[in-house]
Amino acid sequence: MRSTSRQAGGREDFVLSEILYILWQRVFLVGGIAALMALGALGFGLLREPAYTAGAAVTIRPEINLGEEAPEALAQEVLGSVANRELVEEAIRRSGWEGRGEEFNERLEVSAASSGEISVRFSAPDPERAAAAANAYAGALADRVNELSEGGLVGGTLAVNAAVERPAEVPERRSGPRPLFNGALAGGLGIVLGGALALVLEARARDWRGARDVELTLRAPVLGVIPEYREEERT
Repeated sequence: MRSTSRQAGGREDFVLSEILYILWQRVFLVGGIAALMALGALGFGLLREPAYTAGAAVTIRPEINLGEEAPEALAQEVLGSVANRELVEEAIRRSGWEGRGEEFNERLEVSAASSGEISVRFSAPDPERAAAAANAYAGALADRVNELSEGGLVGGTLAVNAAVERPAEVPERRSGPRPLFNGALAGGLGIVLGGALALVLEARARDWRGARDVELTLRAPVLGVIPEYREEERT
């Protein structure tokens, strides 16, 4: 049993050394693939526009108790009643946004949460502009809800109160992907792919490049190598 275990351990060590030898013989291939993938991911991350995301929360409170499961449905219905182009234009005016209205709308993300809040998120290359735009839309939304609720916002009978519960703060960190992290991750993936390609190419190769290749193939030590001469060299 001991000899069998030793043979198995020796076999594993031999296979590992064989793989390392193959990878070392094709180190330029593996390194080239890893470098290309790392540089590509790093360049893509650096060329992308930096994005900072700021978020605000608007609470919707009905004047009567609707139970535990109703807040999210109410928030969705309220959002569907007030979210329109006029609301976006009012938020643009309040925030001082200088870009196009379509771009403002693309950077805006509004959704109803299970707690009954309406979440407002805005992404921009400048953190202060992101916070200002999120707060402007949240404030305009709350004001619009309160105006419409005077005559019964939902179904003409239910009155609600809206308020900006959590204003957006200026984000300190970018919310987009990190170029250095993505570059390192792509480089590691490139090493794996390059190593796999090197093993495939080695398996398809038929010629022995030297005594080391003969030993790895025959699983036996090589005492000597007889060089091959072509007819042109003999004459």
